[in-house]
Amino acid sequence: MRVQMREGERARSSRLADHTTPFVRSEWYVAGLSGEIGRQLTARKLLGVEVLLYRREDGTPVALRNRCPHRSFPLSHGKLEGDVVVCGYHGLAFGADGACVRIPSQALVPSAVRAQNFPVVERAPLVWIWMGDPDQADPGAIPEHPWLHAPDYTHVGGYLHVKCNYIRLHENVLDLTHFPFLHGEAVGDLAYAQAPFEVAEAGASVRITRRLEDHPVNAGYGSAIGNLGHRVNRTSESWFKTPAFHVAHATIEDLEGGVGGRAEFHFKILHMFTPETATSTHYFWASARDVAIKDEALSEASRTRAVNTFLEDVEALERIEAIWSSEPDDFHEISVTGDRAGLLMRRIIARRAAEEA
Repeated sequence: MRVQMREGERARSSRLADHTTPFVRSEWYVAGLSGEIGRQLTARKLLGVEVLLYRREDGTPVALRNRCPHRSFPLSHGKLEGDVVVCGYHGLAFGADGACVRIPSQALVPSAVRAQNFPVVERAPLVWIWMGDPDQADPGAIPEHPWLHAPDYTHVGGYLHVKCNYIRLHENVLDLTHFPFLHGEAVGDLAYAQAPFEVAEAGASVRITRRLEDHPVNAGYGSAIGNLGHRVNRTSESWFKTPAFHVAHATIEDLEGGVGGRAEFHFKILHMFTPETATSTHYFWASARDVAIKDEALSEASRTRAVNTFLEDVEALERIEAIWSSEPDDFHEISVTGDRAGLLMRRIIARRAAEEA
């Protein structure tokens, strides 16, 4: 079935999220990788807001609005004294909770003088931030990612800055039909793109499951497992969990005796998308596996393969974003059957944005 859509119309965007849809703020987003945040003052724009990131002397991460409440000077251009940030313009000093503790030009420090503080939670290797109502910030709502800690898995990860809207990234990772055309057969061939799939909506999340049976293992998984040339069943399950988090599960069942006494192997790919602006996104990613977990050379090869694949996505999406930015919003995009999961995701984000409006 084909569905005609008009991306530029706000009437339609109330049903399907696009680049004009307000950010969903009542959500946990990744502010940075644990290794990025230290005792230096670091600025990063998140959901259109300049944020200051640093660690207290006890190692706890802190997030303040990177804007002095006095005259809007960026606090990242100040200095850190213990756990206190000192503005580089007039010397106002702010504690990790945002409260002003010193105004050099006067003795009285009004309680109303505060830098906005954002709730942050570190679940290494990720630091999560909540930019909505702080009273609703429940750390229990942070998406689970146990494969980054489990002893029977190893992982690699990284960060990319992408000049496109974050919804396009979510749609991209829910769309498995582009694999043979954008990435080549090492990721997925035409048979994989044509394999039967099921889409399910569960509350505010969407899952697409695709299964390719009795087919030669692709080069990516075959190199990791060590079963190149074997025929396998490949089951891929991609989950849109939140506007900030997507996880893909791949299970490879070896049909020719397996490797090392095993016939089933598992891979996880985590995509964490944090909007920077309406047309740019912080893309944090991790790739985990339960095979050859002590093989460092394999891990580096997996990192290189992942980065190269993601950069192909980035190049395509930035080209799409450039077209939308340079032409009037009067183009009619056509959706096809394989877009169903992405359309459900866009409905969910649009609904959540409308609920916050």
